[in-house]
Amino acid sequence: MNSEKPTREQLIALAKTYPEMIADLVLTLWERVEALEAIVAQLQLNSRSSSKPPSTDKVNFTNPPKPKSLRTKSGRKAGGQKGHRGDTLRQSESPDHVVEHRLGEGARCPKCGTALHAGPAGPLGRRHCECRQVFELPAFRMEIFEHRAEKIVCGRCATVVTAAFPATVAAPVQYGPGVRAAALYLGGYQLVPYQRLSEIFAEMFGCPLSAGTLANFVKRGGQNATTAMEPIREALAGGDLAHADETGCTVSGKRHWLHVFSTALLTCYHVDAKRGGEAMLRMGLLEQFRGALIRDCLSAYNLFTACMHFYCNAHLQRELVYIHEQMGQHWAGEMIKLLLDAKRLREREDTRRPDQRRVIGPETRKRIQTRYCRLVTKGLEINPEPPPPPPGKKKRGRVKRSKSLNLLIRLDTSYEQIMGFFEYEGVPYDNNQAERDLRMMKVREKISGTFRSGDHAQAFCGIRSIVSCARKQSRGMLATLRALVVSPLSLGDELASSDGT
Repeated sequence: MNSEKPTREQLIALAKTYPEMIADLVLTLWERVEALEAIVAQLQLNSRSSSKPPSTDKVNFTNPPKPKSLRTKSGRKAGGQKGHRGDTLRQSESPDHVVEHRLGEGARCPKCGTALHAGPAGPLGRRHCECRQVFELPAFRMEIFEHRAEKIVCGRCATVVTAAFPATVAAPVQYGPGVRAAALYLGGYQLVPYQRLSEIFAEMFGCPLSAGTLANFVKRGGQNATTAMEPIREALAGGDLAHADETGCTVSGKRHWLHVFSTALLTCYHVDAKRGGEAMLRMGLLEQFRGALIRDCLSAYNLFTACMHFYCNAHLQRELVYIHEQMGQHWAGEMIKLLLDAKRLREREDTRRPDQRRVIGPETRKRIQTRYCRLVTKGLEINPEPPPPPPGKKKRGRVKRSKSLNLLIRLDTSYEQIMGFFEYEGVPYDNNQAERDLRMMKVREKISGTFRSGDHAQAFCGIRSIVSCARKQSRGMLATLRALVVSPLSLGDELASSDGT
């Protein structure tokens, strides 16, 4: 056919003469409209209506979309709440240095002119003066410790006997554990890039460190972290509840995946070229885990059948927002309300004493289940299975289902995984723990760039696992990283056995 748009009269004449051609044309155009609608629907997805991260949102700078949070209003005013303890700078009872300012000889009263007689010449007491304190950092300077081992020549056989050096002093010149811990703290915790980190050490400490030296610190720190993570991995695999998630990252210019397996107190990161079951097996935790696993709907997690699986309802809620707002299906809005109602009932139940818990009884459970089933049935009536292709147009595989139908099938077949937070005590509503654990690793890519090698990526992940564990347990970060340098296995035992107090 001619590429120019035909007129209405031409199409009518063509339909009378060649009806089969018009039928083929309509079917072709129908398929093209469906393909374009699918592309438009995909472009309309963003971080609040799907599981896509905020970094993938398409921003219109002239009229940017208004962000919308899934959180509900708490009713509290912004700022510090009543009863909040402030951290105000207060004077110290034991200052490191005291600078005295005396009136001196010949001082007179500024009001009447009477000569003032100074007290004893000894140091001023706090009762006889006004005190003001200045909090200042000391002058930073690298300290050099020289170890000298005595040598004595045997008077009988002339053998030179040398005193033993400490085990930690193994080279003629080396950096101490404090320097290495500070480098790991600034690079692994504060995410300072190597070039700027080298400048910080040269400017503040008079200790110029090259990027290669800093990379070696990370390599050795990663080896120590592998040792420290052994008891932590055992504690994670033997726990009752854990969160798992994954996100994309770049290693040597290629797409990789950062996996996390974590609890409220412990974290383990793993970088792999794969996203699915192969990478999860190489991580070596999921196949040993027997507790409750909070995860997204990635099918690769279904390979691990020894644990109980529960879905992240924050992901589900964003998908329901899209179907409700963009597709105009009201059952999705009612399902969101059901999920939030169930969440409030569970939270109210958890705040009661064990002997007073009675909110979620058999009748309440049945009422929630009935509402759930009614909404799923209503959605399936609106979203039937797509019709089979016409004869002669059959394609390989099954007919593609709509996004809403796929979600409804998941809702229909996975009630326990979705409503686990309501049915079981201690199961969280969402997978925010794992997402929070991944967030700072994504920030690291934006600040310091991508990983240059797989070995460096794994070393950094090991160090960051230790950092995350220490942060969750409110431990001093510098002291933790110094322990990682000096005694990694002891540090791992302490972190694995901690109860967070």
